[in-house]
Amino acid sequence: MQIRVGTINDIKGLAKVHYESWITTYTGMFSEETFKKRTYERVLENWRPRLENLDPNYRCFLAETDEGEIFAFAECGKERTGEFNIDSELYTIYMLELFHRKGIGKLLFQKVIEFLNEQGFHSLLVWVLKDNHSARKFYEMLGGVQIAEQSLGDSGILEVAYAWSNIQELNI
Repeated sequence: MQIRVGTINDIKGLAKVHYESWITTYTGMFSEETFKKRTYERVLENWRPRLENLDPNYRCFLAETDEGEIFAFAECGKERTGEFNIDSELYTIYMLELFHRKGIGKLLFQKVIEFLNEQGFHSLLVWVLKDNHSARKFYEMLGGVQIAEQSLGDSGILEVAYAWSNIQELNI
């Protein structure tokens, strides 16, 4: 297994992980209609601008098997809302279910923190669905503190924000 920076050449593998893990993670949390609209092709389309992004503050880290199969990823960069006194954000972290609970999420999180520290960021925010209890426990285990709650669009689904005020002091 290795963790490396994702590139445009990884677009299909990243989209596959994103699509499949989204289904296994969120079944029962979103409506059937939402799942019908979320096709692999749509997910693939959304990856192109992300990987063609030349913003030096954005990174996509991926985990792949020794055979080169991508099975997890994490994306990070500048905090997007400006609503909090926080300068960076973990945008996404997804992993195929087969690889859960093997410490890989923690390794990806470490890579994110290393990169953000190198870029001069000081604090971190991540949004997670309120009903995603395993993800919430993961961020709490890493020292994240819940600082906000909001509705996800008009879906009625709630998400919560976890924050780390000083990522230079994180010991992961």
